[in-house]
Amino acid sequence: MGVSVVMAVHNEQATLARALASIVEQSDPDWELVAIDDASTDRTAEILREFAAADSRIRILRNRQNLGLAASLNIGWQAARHDLIARMDGDDWMFPERLERQQQFLRSHADVDVLGTAAELFDSQGTELGIARRPESHAELCGKIYRETPFIHPSVMMRRSFLERTGGYDASLRRSQDYDLWMRGRGEFRYHNLQEPLLRYCVRTKMKLTAMLYGTWVLSRGVWRDRAPLHNYVYPARFLAATSLTRLGLRQTRLR
Repeated sequence: MGVSVVMAVHNEQATLARALASIVEQSDPDWELVAIDDASTDRTAEILREFAAADSRIRILRNRQNLGLAASLNIGWQAARHDLIARMDGDDWMFPERLERQQQFLRSHADVDVLGTAAELFDSQGTELGIARRPESHAELCGKIYRETPFIHPSVMMRRSFLERTGGYDASLRRSQDYDLWMRGRGEFRYHNLQEPLLRYCVRTKMKLTAMLYGTWVLSRGVWRDRAPLHNYVYPARFLAATSLTRLGLRQTRLR
């Protein structure tokens, strides 16, 4: 049946080879990688070409100009050959059984459209930070959606039909495009998380200002779109306050 791994990268020469190796070493060999080089200016393109020359399952698409993650991911999943789409980033790496475990679950649970996993966390210096898990069931994930994103984005495997019917990622968003997608899709599609860590995920301990602002906007827009009760507008404000304190070093990054 197979799965298409979609990975968009921009100037990730330091970590890309490790990420690519973790895909090549998957226990289930029936995959393709659609790698989108978002106009990198370092050795990213060269590293991609080296891996593609050694493995015909790797396809490279290159943007002539930097389009951002959301637009690049849309290009990737639309070019994918399989009906299951797995996300991956250039600074993370998969456990060898990741694609196999997620495919098995989705094949046996036809009602689930988006499947995430737990992840082992580390920072940019390689320091271990613990394990992050999101709630397991659709009901709990949706019940907490204003308080936290339902998925660790690069751990997700989803059905092509989910992306087609939601329209995919909002290319106008430079950050929080995944959070926006999960919020838009939750009414029609079913979510689930495996509680087993199947990914090592690099955490940015200090959020950039643009990410803070986009996250606040996505939450505010989601509450407005859902016509949620007025008290739910406290969540965008809480997000902005919490990320501001973390950025100033007055609050530790919460690992969940």
